[in-house]
Amino acid sequence: MDDGLGNLGGLVESIYDLALDPAEWPRLLKLLAEAFDAQAGSIMQESVINGGGAGLTMGLDPQVPQDYFSYYAPRNVLRRIDDLYERMNRDWTPVVTIDEGSMPKSQLMETEFYVDFLKPAGIHSVMTWGLWYSDPNFASVDLYRSPGQPNFTSADIARAEAIHGHLLRAMRLGRKVAETRTLGAGLAAALDRAPYGLFVLGADGRVSHANAAGERMIAGPGGLRVFSGRLTAPHSDDARRLSALIAQAAGFNGARVGGSMALRRADERAPLSVIVAPTRGEGLLPFHVGPSVIVCVTDPEAAASVSEAFLGELFGLTGGQAKVAASLLEGRSPRQIAEALGLSFYTVRAHLARIFEKTGTSRQAELVALMTRALGASPA
Repeated sequence: MDDGLGNLGGLVESIYDLALDPAEWPRLLKLLAEAFDAQAGSIMQESVINGGGAGLTMGLDPQVPQDYFSYYAPRNVLRRIDDLYERMNRDWTPVVTIDEGSMPKSQLMETEFYVDFLKPAGIHSVMTWGLWYSDPNFASVDLYRSPGQPNFTSADIARAEAIHGHLLRAMRLGRKVAETRTLGAGLAAALDRAPYGLFVLGADGRVSHANAAGERMIAGPGGLRVFSGRLTAPHSDDARRLSALIAQAAGFNGARVGGSMALRRADERAPLSVIVAPTRGEGLLPFHVGPSVIVCVTDPEAAASVSEAFLGELFGLTGGQAKVAASLLEGRSPRQIAEALGLSFYTVRAHLARIFEKTGTSRQAELVALMTRALGASPA
């Protein structure tokens, strides 16, 4: 299968290898920087409203992120464009960009942001990989080249786009597994308590372990099945595509790379969301030794069917607050929730403020992680 990765195939394998362990991010940043001839890199989470946030850097002075978030983030002319917040909530999609896509280099070099921050930090050219946006926080990977290096170009964007989808899938999978680890159990116990279906496959593509949620999916009507030891789907074209993704992740056709798909069910329920990724066997012990494939399956209706009543009872939420919390858990932004529930945006924001108070959280990402852990321990 020619996916345009060229010599980036090994990097893609490393991306998925690191997905299960967020502590490996410094090493991944180093690999990305080396692959794109950058002298430094970072992963940042930043509020598009006030510029607050935090980040991890590689190849930069440790003072750089502190200076950025204490003063320069609100003055980042590459991100602080007119109507940024409204644009992000309306139509944000993860893309790869370079600084000259926002303004000409000559104009950037005359700004306070460049003269007082980028240049002293040894940064002349920036490439940004959008990862996710959850109102109001934006997360990205940034790679940096120094003044003595060539500027990032459209050719670098094209190479970056070839692996961007793999980076996004690895991030989503890593965040899901990280959420289960916060339950305080070992990986085996955490996977079994996760609210998502998680299947560990051996190098031959056969299922060596399924967690409790995965077992329920297999036993339920109209969805995933295990036939001759292998995962399959009710629709023949979906079954062929799932089989191809698993074979690709197992490395049957060359580099071990992941993929994702929507898997239709035999009934009228919403499709399952499937992420397939290669991983190191030692990261999944005691399930399997050797190269492995992990399949993460999310049922969008499962959480919705139990979340409102359970969250309301657990955290003392009113009916309206529970609906907003459940909608947030489904991945909707406050503006999307307002539209879906027929409420004003300000009413939704007021509900969120009370939910934060009752749950002891202060940010949407923190709230979603808490609710995900709670639903993972739910009897449903």
